[in-house]
Amino acid sequence: MIATLACGNKRAAGTMDADGRDFLNSPPAKTVRFGGCVAETLEKARHGDTNDYELLKHQLVDPEIKDAQLISWLQEFRSCVTQLTKDHEQLVYTILRVPWADRCQAVVDEYLAFLGNLVSAQTVFLCACLKMAVSLFTPKRVTIHEGGVDISDSDDEDEDLPRSFDRSHQALQLIVRYVPSTSRFLVPILQDNFPFVQKSSRTLECYVHNLLRVTVYLPSIRRDVLELVVGKLLKLDVSTSRAEMEDAEEHAQKEEVEEQLEEGLFDMVGAATMALRSSVKSVAYN
Repeated sequence: MIATLACGNKRAAGTMDADGRDFLNSPPAKTVRFGGCVAETLEKARHGDTNDYELLKHQLVDPEIKDAQLISWLQEFRSCVTQLTKDHEQLVYTILRVPWADRCQAVVDEYLAFLGNLVSAQTVFLCACLKMAVSLFTPKRVTIHEGGVDISDSDDEDEDLPRSFDRSHQALQLIVRYVPSTSRFLVPILQDNFPFVQKSSRTLECYVHNLLRVTVYLPSIRRDVLELVVGKLLKLDVSTSRAEMEDAEEHAQKEEVEEQLEEGLFDMVGAATMALRSSVKSVAYN
């Protein structure tokens, strides 16, 4: 368990298992924990003592970090945001890589509060914050093990995608509120992060959907976004082989025929139902 943050409160790691388990046959526990105050750690790093500083960066990216601990750190970062100058850009970049959007609402609220403080006090990190928010416009990457080979692909079946998208737009809208000139920096980032045409259709669909959603609260970039989308779709069309286009057309025609058959079947059922009702009425009244 990660120690609770408190200035000057450091606990030595125990050598015995508290639950009485056989420690020789148990997985090795992490024996070093960051238990200091963030403000003090930044000050010590400024004077050359970077041990706790590096430990803090390492534990921020720990996938097992608890929500309560993350909230505690974010609160401390908010309180000393004026110290997070460009000298600490690696620490700030580490915080921006924390997967906050899929955590509990309390973490999301605290993260957004930190984000607002950061872009207000340190505009040097504006673009980094925008890139972080835009990176949530597509399904996250997952590693698939197939035939002894690791294949990286997008998680198109993630049921939490809509929630993640909502939170990414919360972050962008927050930044826009604090930094009115955001649109000037956002458009190039949207262009640079547009998925390659080789990506899955689901990834492209998600990104375009979120691009258009941005124009709702940032209408000033609507023209730029539409030009970007149209240009990319034209490039996708040009890069598609004739065989792929013919397969797609054949598939579309097949689906259309199936829909027509289903509609015809429904029409037949409807007609039969009407005839049956008419017959029943005729018998009843005669």
